[in-house]
Amino acid sequence: MLLILSEISTLSSVFKLFLLLVVFFVLLYGAHLFTKWYAKSGIVNARSSNISVIESQQISPGKSIIIAKIGNRYVSFVLFKENAVFLTELNEEELVFQSEDMKNTSFSEILKKAKDFNHKNKSE
Repeated sequence: MLLILSEISTLSSVFKLFLLLVVFFVLLYGAHLFTKWYAKSGIVNARSSNISVIESQQISPGKSIIIAKIGNRYVSFVLFKENAVFLTELNEEELVFQSEDMKNTSFSEILKKAKDFNHKNKSE
């Protein structure tokens, strides 16, 4: 009698463990799906047409210089870990924008030009 009860108890424990693992992985998968949906929903990256970062350059760890367009004005500021410091307002004429040709160039074309340039230098 005791042997039968211990077998049922073991089987019951294994079933409970299996059920608990299934519930855990279902919850984990649900959290994964929710995270993907939340990232794509636009709530996180609410785009504003009035503010855009034109250029950002890291000066040192934790310090960056930023050029941003706010409305019709261009401003530059230094961004630290704890705060930001306004530098100056810039005119559009003072800025040099990247040409559209460079933006549409594929990496393979740039790599091919670099290889050709390297071969020309070796032959000279």
